[in-house]
Amino acid sequence: MKRLLIEIALLALISGCTSSKKAGLMAGEKKLTDVAYGSFPSSKMDVYLPANRNAQTPFVILIHGGAWLWGDKQSDTPTQDSLLAHGIACANINYRFVDTLQTHYPQMLADIDSAVNYCIAHASEWNTRKDKFIISGASAGGHLSLLYGYTTNKKISAIIAECPATDLTDTAVLNYEAKIGLLQAIHKMTNAIYTPGQPLGPEFAASSPIYHVKNIPTLIIHGNGDRTVPYSQSVDLDKKLTAKNIIHKLITIPGADHDLNLKDPATKNMVYKEVVDWAWKYGK
Repeated sequence: MKRLLIEIALLALISGCTSSKKAGLMAGEKKLTDVAYGSFPSSKMDVYLPANRNAQTPFVILIHGGAWLWGDKQSDTPTQDSLLAHGIACANINYRFVDTLQTHYPQMLADIDSAVNYCIAHASEWNTRKDKFIISGASAGGHLSLLYGYTTNKKISAIIAECPATDLTDTAVLNYEAKIGLLQAIHKMTNAIYTPGQPLGPEFAASSPIYHVKNIPTLIIHGNGDRTVPYSQSVDLDKKLTAKNIIHKLITIPGADHDLNLKDPATKNMVYKEVVDWAWKYGK
């Protein structure tokens, strides 16, 4: 009997050591690159997991910009590094680009959803959360972050959008985008054609975040000197969120163009701090 008790104690000790070792490995910092989250060649993401994470750790889904036509997750690696350094988990994704045939905003949203589903499916393995993700992006990524966050049935804890298009029914903006050569990209994204003087198809409102706003804390960052996406787009969203009494914040960067003047160290530090603070405040 005494020997049996000793054996049981040893087994418990070994099991406890194994569990502690496993927990320690799971709690260590991890960087997973080019993880395939879907079946398309573009369905790749980098996943950065901070040390000592758990199911309460904020988790950001990061969506790069590029006019819905180009770009790569590597452009957002500095943002992902900053999030990791501040104890925030992040999946930085690539996705399908729009074309004239079969890839438009619904397919892009489906890619984001596939990435979120992959993160949910691996939550136990990664020791991360299974819901209440933060959706974040700049430019086209900002537009997609807002549109996905406001239209998905999943629980999204917060949205962060930098210099996003928010209202594609604004014909003044559409005329401006035609002048700078970006209207064709909007045509591909919406799968609809804008002709001056003609009524807009329903696709323009359907792909506009401002028509889908939901009670999700939303951080908007935009330069009032933006020559690609007019600053008025963020002002209009700010007004809509204010009218609906939704928690949000519009940060205006004086004189900044579409790049938010991030080459300036002071501006970059300010933007990164606002993003980190928003993630920690609303991402739990």
